[in-house]
Amino acid sequence: MKRPTMLVEAVLRQAALDLDLSVERDVETIRRRCDHEGFSFLTITLPMLSDALEKGLEHGLLTVPTQFSRNGSLPRLLGGFFRRVFDKEGRLLPEPCSHTVFYVRQISRFMKKLKISCTPEREAQAAAHFLEVEGELHCGTQTVLRPDSLLDRISGVLWSQVFPEIDPLDLVCSHGPGATAERLKPNGRYRIRYWHDRMELTFPSDLHCFPNYGLAASGCTRNDIDWDRGPSFLSVRDEPPVRVVFVPKTQTSPRVIAIEPSHVQYAQQALKDHVYVILESHKLTRNSIRFTRQEPNQELAYRSSIDRRLATLDLKDASDRVHLGLVQRVFKTSGILEYLEDSRSLHAELPTGQSVLLSKFASMGSAMCFPVEAMVFYTLVQCAMHKQDGRRPSSGSIAAYSRSIDIYGDDIIVPVDYADAVVEYLESYLLKVNIGKSFKSGYFRESCGADYFKGMAVNPVYARTVPHDDLRHWSAEEVMSWNATADLFYLRGMWQVAQVIRDLLAKVVGVTIPRTRFPGSGVVHVSLLFTTNLAFNQATYSWKQKRLHFTPVKTKDDIDGNELACLNKWGLNRSRTAYSQGLDPAILSDRERVVSLLRELQNVGNDRSGSPTVRSRKRRSKLLRISYGLSVWECFTPTAEPVDVLGDQEDAGRTWHGIEVPHKVEHYGRLGASSFFDLLAEESQGLDFNSSTKRGGFKSKHRWVSVVS
Repeated sequence: MKRPTMLVEAVLRQAALDLDLSVERDVETIRRRCDHEGFSFLTITLPMLSDALEKGLEHGLLTVPTQFSRNGSLPRLLGGFFRRVFDKEGRLLPEPCSHTVFYVRQISRFMKKLKISCTPEREAQAAAHFLEVEGELHCGTQTVLRPDSLLDRISGVLWSQVFPEIDPLDLVCSHGPGATAERLKPNGRYRIRYWHDRMELTFPSDLHCFPNYGLAASGCTRNDIDWDRGPSFLSVRDEPPVRVVFVPKTQTSPRVIAIEPSHVQYAQQALKDHVYVILESHKLTRNSIRFTRQEPNQELAYRSSIDRRLATLDLKDASDRVHLGLVQRVFKTSGILEYLEDSRSLHAELPTGQSVLLSKFASMGSAMCFPVEAMVFYTLVQCAMHKQDGRRPSSGSIAAYSRSIDIYGDDIIVPVDYADAVVEYLESYLLKVNIGKSFKSGYFRESCGADYFKGMAVNPVYARTVPHDDLRHWSAEEVMSWNATADLFYLRGMWQVAQVIRDLLAKVVGVTIPRTRFPGSGVVHVSLLFTTNLAFNQATYSWKQKRLHFTPVKTKDDIDGNELACLNKWGLNRSRTAYSQGLDPAILSDRERVVSLLRELQNVGNDRSGSPTVRSRKRRSKLLRISYGLSVWECFTPTAEPVDVLGDQEDAGRTWHGIEVPHKVEHYGRLGASSFFDLLAEESQGLDFNSSTKRGGFKSKHRWVSVVS
């Protein structure tokens, strides 16, 4: 407890310097309570002061938690700070000090979000709460399905236009970076072992589990190559459950995560990527629902902390309270519902081994949890606003209200005039608004990790790892985490705190960590003034700096003996790269399709001079990607003879069937089955089929880094 207490004291002394306050009694109180109560005082009890502060800013009256002694209506601990925000009776001052609000939150919340496990008792409480929520949803099915013509009308108008239908060729399955229910390593996931019977219509296995239709139809056997036989199909009764686990959130309660089976997550990632693109581009949703950018919500929180025109709402247990029946009702007229139903898991397994049939749509851990909850919340907010104004739903009214709604997951921003109606409507469908984290009356606003009070950013810097007293227990991850924390303090002008952390890191690594104005790879301290420990490199005629690097350790994860898994990883990597660039992911094995696409590629979007127009560049890129992909995959069609897609023309190096062929298509068109491994070696783009990165494993090494001057 020595070093955590020391770092909190450093923040207190920084506050005393900046605010001209005496903190000696506060330092002594924190030391004494840490000695008696242990680490939980910093992680559980002390953050309650911040919660009380925020409620006081919202309602205008401070209520001191019972865990703290009082001097009148103010707490004794940090009493000098609170006197600059509230009067002796606990009423909010006409002009509270914004800097004091920041420092109270920084001191109180500094150790709140450490990535350490909760006690077994608190994890048991979280499991009980998970079951309790499931029971509430099960009993509330009739509430969710009650007659509500407004909800049905808005859902029908909205989602039938946003998702009229989905083309399976627009979906590119992929594996996410997280864990899987089977505890598979990253490479091992490309051995697609199972597929659900009910997924076959929406996520055809021959499209997503094999490189092309030919291999799927042939039973995955070709000449002397013994391909893996493909996935086994599971009935509903045999489907594996999601694995419920607890991950660090706060010491008060853990975050409950439901880890999906690898093949289910594989399909969910495809649908998630497709939904993100549609929602952020469609005229009825692009102004309201966002997934890739938090800045608009943060900007609105900043403005609302000044003019108080918008309310920021936060939902409690947002993911676990979205009823499956509500999702089915909202999307029943759209083309996406069957994809949502087929890509969700039906039941969960708790750490105790208990199996639960899920009444919720999905828990956190599903790739579709985040977008589905955002769409459902958006629909309910639209209903509340239409209901309050008595307006008949239409495409025009939905588009008009969408300009006043901003949603990022469970962070909702609506006009203050509609806030009460929105809260009432959300809770009528079994959702719960977190009153302690929702703000509409005062000058405090919180959204997407950005906290503002009267236009000033008051979000604290959080410690993420425990600063061990024994220097031998520091891991590479902890060194990098605390170095980043020190840089955040430095950039906010809290240089005394930053220096305390940097001095501690120097003791941990045993060397002086250099400073630089040019951040880059390696462990280095950010400096606005100068760069230290420089040496001149005569070869490159530039300055260089020696930095400590932590290189991730590799663990054995071999799929090199499984040709289908290797080819899946190679092809999916190329498809994901194309998809991230906005290109079409369709991959087929059809010679006539290739011919027609190449012809379209030559003629699409040319102006009078024959040059491509700006508007046609994206379409041209799509066609090039499709034609390239089709020709490559055709080389692996299981036929007796190698495929020569270029034909027997003399000018085959430049044309195919009289059409000019891109160089890549020409190059791969001459490959046969015997060139499979050569092709993977040439085009693997650094993919590793023998090992994968070990989580939390690092090797340290000092390297010279060129510094831009």
